[in-house]
Parts: sequence; structure tokens; C-alpha cells
Amino acid sequence: MRKISFFTGLFVSLGLLWFIYFSTIKNLDSPESHLPTGLIILYNDGSPVMLSRCFWKDLSQVPPSIINALLSSEDKNFTRHIGIDLAGIARATVRNISQMSISEGGSTITQQLARTLYLSPERSWTRKIKEMFIALWIERVRTKDEILQMYLNSVYMGNGLYGFASASKYYFDKDLSELSLEEGAILIGTVRSPENFNPKDNPDLSKKKARTVLKAMVNENYLRNDQYEMLATKIDKMDFPKIGEQNFDEEIFWRIVRELNSIGFGLNELRQGYKIYTTLDPLLSRLINDIDEKNVSLEAINPSTGTILAYKGVGVTYPEGRRLIGSSVKPLYYYLALLEGWGPESKLSDLPIKIGDWTPENFDKKYKGSVTLADALIESRNVPSVNLFMQLGKDKVIEFLKKELMLNGYYPNDITVSLGTIESAPEELLKCYAAIFNGGAVLKPYVVKAIEDPFGRIVYRALPQVLNVVKPRENDPIVASGLLLDIMKQVVNIGTGVYARQKVPVAGKTGTSDRNAWFIGGDSHIILSVVVDGENITGGTRAAPLWAKIMSSYPYRGVFPGWKTQTSDKIKNTRAVPTIDAERIIQWLSEGKLSEETLMEMIKTMSDEMVLDILSALNQFSPELARELWEKIKDTRSW
Repeated sequence: MRKISFFTGLFVSLGLLWFIYFSTIKNLDSPESHLPTGLIILYNDGSPVMLSRCFWKDLSQVPPSIINALLSSEDKNFTRHIGIDLAGIARATVRNISQMSISEGGSTITQQLARTLYLSPERSWTRKIKEMFIALWIERVRTKDEILQMYLNSVYMGNGLYGFASASKYYFDKDLSELSLEEGAILIGTVRSPENFNPKDNPDLSKKKARTVLKAMVNENYLRNDQYEMLATKIDKMDFPKIGEQNFDEEIFWRIVRELNSIGFGLNELRQGYKIYTTLDPLLSRLINDIDEKNVSLEAINPSTGTILAYKGVGVTYPEGRRLIGSSVKPLYYYLALLEGWGPESKLSDLPIKIGDWTPENFDKKYKGSVTLADALIESRNVPSVNLFMQLGKDKVIEFLKKELMLNGYYPNDITVSLGTIESAPEELLKCYAAIFNGGAVLKPYVVKAIEDPFGRIVYRALPQVLNVVKPRENDPIVASGLLLDIMKQVVNIGTGVYARQKVPVAGKTGTSDRNAWFIGGDSHIILSVVVDGENITGGTRAAPLWAKIMSSYPYRGVFPGWKTQTSDKIKNTRAVPTIDAERIIQWLSEGKLSEETLMEMIKTMSDEMVLDILSALNQFSPELARELWEKIKDTRSW
């Protein structure tokens, strides 16, 4: 009776195992269909932007010593088992039960392959059982060499890498066939816990695991003890200076991914062998990546098309890269002034001014009385710029920036916007500057030019996208652009941007805030933005030299459109702001051109020093009026 019960139980158990096995494997695709493939990203000349994260190598191209090291460390019975190692499973089961956990262990190379190709990374008894059944099935449908080849090309190696070939290239900058045994041991040691044992993130732990791999080779008689000692010494002295050396900044990869997502392509889909053709210029990309400073963000675009030519740095795009834009905002509302009929020779007041509790000052703390609009921008003078901003009107300027130039960012609701207290991103500023450089078209910056699927079909092709066109006013946008670019060339020739000067013309503008320094400049074919994060630095002395360093090694042509614009003497100067000083105030009062009410309104925006000058002069002209004015304003001042 006991025998019958035993065989009945055995039969039921075997039947249940067969049912689970069949249920697990019945709908499995071929192993090859699950092998990871590389996403290929190309420059605009067809050369690769980034290393593929998965290179395929035939088994014959792998050094035998690497294979011996792998089998010694990971699966010494690989050539003899049927996909699972019962002794190894028993040891792992006892260990897991004693630790009351489910850890990896006892898995053959075939089981690891099954896990990589078919299963999620969760740790559970259910997944472990499925892993064993899938391994049995793989052993039944593929040869040992095929299994080993798939494993070598698909196992995860940390840092987004799949397979030994891509890991060899990434961690050692070598082809897999060139790898030494000690370098191979480093890679094999990574397999058990790729994110913890890889040489980039944990070099010391990686070396320790590599020595364990070599010791396993000694145990399997692939190495003598003296050979082990020699290789272990080499490992101890090993460093990894080339790790992660690539000809691209990781940020551009994620910039491309974000754009692909907005188009409708997910990263997992694209990893199935898609090619991404980009607008990136390989030479310019190399030059900006040669700038070895972590606190620098750089981006270049073609202002005629919106194509991104180069990109580097954390937070180049909005909103991740919001920074105070400083004086780099000035050309944007100077553009509005030129549109509305102001001219380069229009006069702006450059005298002390106070607006509420805010007293804007020029960088040099000096005042010239009056300056031309052109000189105010060339020298980046704050007080004349604030006066221009107020004459244009805060609401009008902000609406122009938001609605016409489409500058995204955080805007404070006050006049400090005139000096760049807007928080925005380099790519946003480039978009606006491009509109100035191309005559008024606001173009959407883009980096993905075309997408090719695994079958060679072009499934997406980009075209320049016009977001808006600046409206003509007193002047046409092309006329205003021509005038402004002439002024911005002088910014570089004799103004705050002299350190960006080249042998050919450059139009640009510096920007300085409490925490950033900017320079944005170029010609009709390229505009490069350089932003340096830090305190006590200026755009003219910190960002402009970096711009020059990059562009001096690039075939920058300094070409601008041959727009037929009105010369400055033909531009209306009816909006010119006369110099406001005590003498002129007295003159206007004596001629009846200035009322007491208007004078009171003007005084509200003036500094204490200037008000005292006016009162002193007024006392000589009309003591009664001076006394009356004093009584009205004395309580509003800090005297």
C-alpha cells in the first residue's frame, strides 16, 4: 500500500512539474528575438555620436582565456549539465532558507541567460522556478556554443551596457579580442552585481571580485599559483583612466531621448535597433566637450533652421536649467525698441535713478548723463537700459518676451526684469537670439533629424518648425534685426564682449547675475551660448573667453545677411529720452514746458542725490517753489 502511495505521489509530482514546465515555455519566442540590440545615434555627417551599449561578437572572437575564466567563476559544470546544476541549486536553497531570503546563487550560465532574456529582475521563488524551466528549454533548443555566445553578448554589465564587447570598449577602450586576462577578470567579476561591482563606480570592490575570479581559475587548474600572484599584482596596480571616455556628454543623450519621447518614440522601442540621425556637428561637439569644467553649460544652434549643433552640460533646457539670465535679456527688449522706431543714436538718460526701494546702478558705478541707445547696449549700462525699459512699458516688454519671442521662464512682476531677473534656460535664450539673427522668426530648437527603423525604413523626418514671427511695427523685424546686429557686433569689438573677438565679425552679448556668467554670440549660421555657474564672475571675463576658445578652433565664418536696412540717421529718433538734469528742469519750468505735477512724478523715480541737486538749483530760480516741493517730498525720502 505504501509503494502505491509513493508512486502515486511521484506520478502526481512529475505531472505537476511537467504541467508547470509546459505552461512556462509554451509561448516563449526564440532566445535570439530577446537579445538586446543597440540604439545608434549619429552626427549630421553619419559618424556615431555615442558608443552603442551592445556590440555583438561571435564566440570565435572571444579570447579562450576569458571563456575559461568565465566558466571557472560562474559555471564550472557548464559543458556537462542540462541547464541547471542540481548540486548548486541544493547549496543555494539551503543558504536561502537559513538566511530567510531569496538571493541569487546556484544559477548556471543558462539560467542567467534565461533571466536576462525572459524574466523580470524581481527575486521570488516563482521567478526562480520559471528560470530553471526556461533554462532546461534553452538547453533543449540551442547548442552549448550558441548559449555561451548569447550569454556573452547579452549579460548586463552596469552603466547601461549589455555584453562583454560593449563593456570592454566602455571600461577599457579596447576591443574584446584585445583584452588581457586580468582585464577580463574585472569584467567577469562585474556579472554578479553589475551596479555594485563595476570598475567605474567601485574600482576597489571590482578588483577584489577579479581576484576571486582568478582564484577560481587556479581551483580549476587553468592557472598556477605563481601566475595568479602575478596577475593579482597587476590588478592591484590597475587604474581605469579611460572609463566613460566618450565623444559626447551624457546630457545630450537624454536631450535626444526627451525629444524622441515628444515625437512618440519610447526608449525601449528604440533599443530594438533604431538609428537616430541628429543635427549635431561632430567637430563643434568635440570642441565643447574638450572644455573640462563641470560648471559650464554650452549649446549651439543654427539660427536659420533651429537645428542644435552642439550640446553639453546639466540643465541646458527649460525648466531643468533655469538660471538668472542677467544682462543677456537686454538685446531682447532693445529689439522691441528698434521695432518701435527708436534708433541707435537715440539718447537715453544715464543719471542716478531710484524706483521705490530699488536703486539700479551701472557696473562701474559711474554715470555719463546721457548715452546713445547703441552705447548703452555696447557697454551694457544698466541705468539707461532701465530707462528704456520704463519708456517701453513693463507690461508691453514682458508680453513681447512671452508672446512674440516666446521666452519661457519665471518672470518677477517688477521692473528688475530689465536687468535680467528672469529665470530661464540657455536653450530658451538661444531661441530668442536666433529670432534676432534671422530677422524675426522664432524657431523651435531640435536635434533629431530623422529616425530609421531596424528594417532601414525612415519612419520620421524633421523639418524646421516656426513657432512665431515677430510683428512689424514702426520698423520691419528685418530692419530692426539688422540694426541690432550691428550694435551687437560692437559689443564684441569694443564693448563688454571683447574677449570673444575673432578675426571675422561676431555679434553677441554678455550677461552677469549673482550666480551665473553668460555669453551668447555668433553669426547667421551658428550661435553659441556659454553659461558658467559661479559667484563673483562676469560674462565678459569668464564666459566670453570660453566662447572664443571654442570658436577659434571652428571654421566660424562671421557671415551675416545682406539685409538692406535703413541707416541710423534715417531711423526716427522721436522716442529719444532727453538728458534729465537740474539745468534742464529749470529751463523747462521757465519756458512753461513742465508743470509742478509732472515734476513731482519725475522726482519719484530719481535718486536722493539728484533730487537735492534739483532743489538746490530750483531754490535759486524760485525759492517759494523749492520750499513747496520740499514740503511735499520730505516725508517720502530717507533724509
